[in-house]
Amino acid sequence: ALRCGATLLEHTAALSIDLWNDAVCGVETEQGRLACETIVLAAGAWTGRLLKPLGIKHPCLWVRGSVGRTGVLPIELRKLVVWGKCAYRQRPDGRVTIAVAEDGFHDLMLDSLVHGLKFLPLAKRNWRNLRFCLGKPTMRSLMGEFNDFTTHRTLDPQPDWKGLAKAAGRFVEEYPGVGSVQYERAWAGYIDYMPDELPVIEAVGEPSGLFIAAGLSGHGFGIGPIVGKTICDLIVKGRAGYDLAPFSSRRFNGG
Repeated sequence: ALRCGATLLEHTAALSIDLWNDAVCGVETEQGRLACETIVLAAGAWTGRLLKPLGIKHPCLWVRGSVGRTGVLPIELRKLVVWGKCAYRQRPDGRVTIAVAEDGFHDLMLDSLVHGLKFLPLAKRNWRNLRFCLGKPTMRSLMGEFNDFTTHRTLDPQPDWKGLAKAAGRFVEEYPGVGSVQYERAWAGYIDYMPDELPVIEAVGEPSGLFIAAGLSGHGFGIGPIVGKTICDLIVKGRAGYDLAPFSSRRFNGG
């Protein structure tokens, strides 16, 4: 994109989307207004907060996933492995990235009350692997901190250390020759889940010029490339070549 003339604004919060005559006309950022006729909204967990002022419902809840990176291990893995509640992949430098594959934390927030009923079927199907937490994110939500994009540029929650320890134990069960596994670094992030676990991929009719690619529900690494190509086709060609009705936001907006 940079080679084709795009300008990349890092560390710049998008604050709101401007409309004129039922069409997008710009984005308000902390560095000023950017005039435009086309907007691709791919803001992950932030998407619903940017769509709400436009009257578009996006019932997304945040699920916290945790990942750890080990030191260099004396094994050679050639593929991504998902085994039980552990997923892992070796990096080119010999270190291994281990993730808590099935268990997820949902930090209870105001959105949990607003959208909770829509997620009951999903919660019932996954109740063994889902844990609910009251903590600092809950208080921050009640205080409205997550509505300020400038103070929360990135969502950087605490990792699930117990889950990572269990995942490391499962890894050692599979590869006992590595001995004990120690994490050099661990981190966590919020996955934007939709009630039906299907993303929103569409060209919004009203306002025109707005394209949404969000709510990938934990499948972003797998389907991200085709989602990007689909949005590109919608913008350039005006069509995707296949039915996108199941991925329309209208399923949550009475359409």
